[in-house]
Amino acid sequence: MEVLEGLAVSRGLASGPAFIYGGDGDFAVPEHSIPPEGAAAELARYDSARAQTRAQLENLVSELGSRTDAENAKVFANHLMILDDVAIVGAVQEAVRRDCVNVEAALRRVVAGFRAAFARMNDPYLRERVRDIDDVERRLLRNLLGRVDAPLAQIDHPVILVADDLTPSETAMLPRAAILGIATNRGSTTSHVALIARTLGIPAVAGLGNVTERVRSGDALLLDGTRGTLTANPDERASADFARRKSASAARMAELATAAEESSDSLGVALLANVQPGVPFGDLASSGAQGIGLYRSEYLWINAGGEPTEDEQTAAYVAAGRAASALGPDARCVFRVFDLGGDKFVHGVKNVETNPFLGNRSLRWLLSHRQVFRSQLRAILKASAQGRAAVLYPMVSTIEELRAANAVLREAMEQLRMANIAFDASIPKGAMIEVPSAALNASMLAHEVDFFSIGTNDLVQYTMAADRGNGAVAHLYQPANPAVIRLVDGVVAAAKEAGIKVSVCGESASDPVLAFLWAALGVSSLSMSVRFIAPVRGLFRVLSAEDAADLARDVRAHLSMTAEEIYDRCRSFILSRLPENGSFSELLERPGT
Repeated sequence: MEVLEGLAVSRGLASGPAFIYGGDGDFAVPEHSIPPEGAAAELARYDSARAQTRAQLENLVSELGSRTDAENAKVFANHLMILDDVAIVGAVQEAVRRDCVNVEAALRRVVAGFRAAFARMNDPYLRERVRDIDDVERRLLRNLLGRVDAPLAQIDHPVILVADDLTPSETAMLPRAAILGIATNRGSTTSHVALIARTLGIPAVAGLGNVTERVRSGDALLLDGTRGTLTANPDERASADFARRKSASAARMAELATAAEESSDSLGVALLANVQPGVPFGDLASSGAQGIGLYRSEYLWINAGGEPTEDEQTAAYVAAGRAASALGPDARCVFRVFDLGGDKFVHGVKNVETNPFLGNRSLRWLLSHRQVFRSQLRAILKASAQGRAAVLYPMVSTIEELRAANAVLREAMEQLRMANIAFDASIPKGAMIEVPSAALNASMLAHEVDFFSIGTNDLVQYTMAADRGNGAVAHLYQPANPAVIRLVDGVVAAAKEAGIKVSVCGESASDPVLAFLWAALGVSSLSMSVRFIAPVRGLFRVLSAEDAADLARDVRAHLSMTAEEIYDRCRSFILSRLPENGSFSELLERPGT
């Protein structure tokens, strides 16, 4: 028996046989001279391979969006940027013409230069982005050489995947039913393997050093994605202890589900689902969702590879509205209008900007493309006649933007009236609070809308000036930072004063500790990935309104603490108020502890 220690990157317990994956390998790349007049034909092959690669990456965005909560589709949006990077494309074209070599050889030479430049960088996050360049190069070469084999797709029985590392494409397209867990030599808590494994719910441990050399295919493995350990060839005692932990974990989840079914909810916080087009609605009712709090409409555009027609949008929105309305008498579907730009690159939206996250994105882009905006609003309004709906504007920065958006909504309504098309004239309209200016001006904005939805993903990033996907600054991505808590608290207070509701629809709603913190501060609903609703609901059903009020007072009195201290204080507070203290401890346990 051997116990290896690594990084806990995706919580959960898994046991099963090892499957050693050696990667695609550095397959042979031909190199030969071409006559000068042959350069045009080689560059045509390059253009064709780039078009094929682009289509594959766009399909990956669609596939990943349908299997996860869609946050990780940004990985392949970055790959599209690399594919079309003018420096790389221009260098390959120049190498073919100047050196008179085939395009495969030119591509390999150019990427080798970029790879070496990245490897020399001090920033560990930028060094890790070499994996993105490698992934795009490999995909281009496979298409140029006509290679279609996909080794991972051949796994047909449950295994724990052991590899040196995985490319983003390999991780995203894993046969989920066959992958019990993932263990890698390399990687970090912010690597693509970690991000996508967490979203897919696959336990994972990274940074194990040389696990591929110390484990053989078929070896029995115990993988602990919460504590960051991998046990190879466990003895009977270790196997029995691990089995007890797995059983206890399953029992805790069952306990949560039972608590959710048998207890009344004294907090009065609605738990809603985040969904996107292409994902079946069948799990909504069984999860206990009380509506759809965030419908990511931009995935209609991403999935289709171009702007969807108004009729296509209407059909999709009708289906979502009906599915949401079936969840209860007050349930509805909140349609976020196209949140394009930033990390979502699609055909028809070409923004070449130095910093797209601070550029012409989301509501800003829609207000500069009002025909697209009106068409979408008409489709949502048409759907509102067949299922309860609401409109949500993303990335609101100023009251002028919000008033302009409402004006476009009124125009869409008038167009439907003139055409004698039915719609809900009192459809609720909301503003996403994602930037500090909107949070600080919430009392002004509240008089223009019927509800707020706090997008904590962007609010935390913009407040802390830290990209959570950047390993060098990931420690600064702190939802429990006092600055973020003050902003959320202020937004809730402004909403209460104006008599409107406020929701949290960011990823933090999926964390039971943060979910209870937001509930304690007074949000009226939380919207999250479907698979997180049951555990959060179970936790809420065993806590009281008095518990929430006590936590809110405690947190407000300790905003001089650090983000980590506040988070740990909230967790300890929750555990102290739960019946049989400790029975939910693993649900609330931080990865790596």
